[in-house]
Amino acid sequence: MSMGKCKIPKAPGSYKKLIRQKRDRRKKSLMKKVCEYSRMCGADVCLGIRIRESGEVTTFLANSTGFWSSLNSQLETYYPLPVQKTDKDFDLTYSTRRNTVRDDANQSPNK
Repeated sequence: MSMGKCKIPKAPGSYKKLIRQKRDRRKKSLMKKVCEYSRMCGADVCLGIRIRESGEVTTFLANSTGFWSSLNSQLETYYPLPVQKTDKDFDLTYSTRRNTVRDDANQSPNK
């Protein structure tokens, strides 16, 4: 008798969860790249992402007082309220992650 692969049935919601996670990872990656581009090139960058299914809007403004600042006032009446990101949000994320890595490196395994 040969042993075949055993297929484990997936939960019905797991496919949607995988798609949502993939979408969220790509959105985060895109935001980081836009932030990086803004810093490297000294550009006023605006990125808007609207999820059709839920209507959720996420915006990234490199300079909230610059060229694209009127976009915020237009989206204030939108429901659900948009998630607004700036380059400062990515500074916090990067510095927090970097400090965590430093703390982990400074801890000795013998303690």
